[in-house]
Amino acid sequence: MKVAVVGVGRWGVNHVRVLCELSRAADKELEVDEVIVVDKDLARARHVAKRYGASRYLSDLSELINSGVDAAIVAVPTVYHYEVAMKLLPHMDVLVEKPIAAKLEEAEEMARTAEREGRLLAVGHIERFNPVVPALKDKLASEEEEVIHVIAQRVGPGPAKGYTLNLGVAHDLLVHDVDVICYLLNSLPSSVFAKAFWEPGYEYETEVIAMYTFEELGVTAELRASWRASPRFKRRTISIQLRSKLIEADYILQTIRVERGLVEHRSRGEYSELISAYTSRVRETWSMLGIKREPLLLEDAHFLRCVARGEKPLNSWEVGLRALKCVLAALDSARSRTPISIEWEAQ
Repeated sequence: MKVAVVGVGRWGVNHVRVLCELSRAADKELEVDEVIVVDKDLARARHVAKRYGASRYLSDLSELINSGVDAAIVAVPTVYHYEVAMKLLPHMDVLVEKPIAAKLEEAEEMARTAEREGRLLAVGHIERFNPVVPALKDKLASEEEEVIHVIAQRVGPGPAKGYTLNLGVAHDLLVHDVDVICYLLNSLPSSVFAKAFWEPGYEYETEVIAMYTFEELGVTAELRASWRASPRFKRRTISIQLRSKLIEADYILQTIRVERGLVEHRSRGEYSELISAYTSRVRETWSMLGIKREPLLLEDAHFLRCVARGEKPLNSWEVGLRALKCVLAALDSARSRTPISIEWEAQ
């Protein structure tokens, strides 16, 4: 299988690293024979290819299209996702980084093209491949209690010097958590009410707090995505409240904690005893020991297996399109300062 990475900036270089690692793995099904690095900056493409041992490097998409490539991973800035993917889809299967596109109309046309050409179109919703997410999904499936409320925080430094072609924090970060919530709940939100913040030096929003309502489940999900942090501060967490417990996960550390409430005991009402009861909450924490693997490697391997088998990926274009629609609705709500209904076709 011949695989290309188009765009080797800050994130694309990681795809090259992972694909070269997979090409050396003893997985006969993947059979990555050739990794091709493509970037408009030929010197950059050459540097990345040599650093990780890629087979070839190019600066021209036309040359790539004529080279018989089976699949491509598109890691160019978000504003170019549509342009690049539309050139590649008639010729190869494509995984485009999240969000699927800048605009809903672009995403819809990309999807139509993929269906018409019989191509796989996957989207880089990497958190679906973080071991804590399937573990959370299994945990929720095993519970007899319903989910009541969800809170997620995705906080980290924004682009250097305020310059970005990946749009604002909603497209960059919020898109992850809204996809994870839809995946965990196996449902789609009916409305959103959001607040956004802008700062000097940034063209786009730097923080979004969005309250999504899943009407059919009676669940609200409060999602905060923010670039308003120092360069050294980064947080990626989710908390899911059930009737009798709270399940919390840390995406970075790949740990899950379950809090089951206070230790039952009789108290005379003294403050020290109240504090003692509160601090003796029943907690259970575990790490994804044995399966703590890099989500990007799992994502790329999954995509290549789907290409080899002709199977629909877990992170299909439908997933990317729905997440983008949720993000755009949140931005509409923030601008209008009103709740926005999100309409879905029959699933």
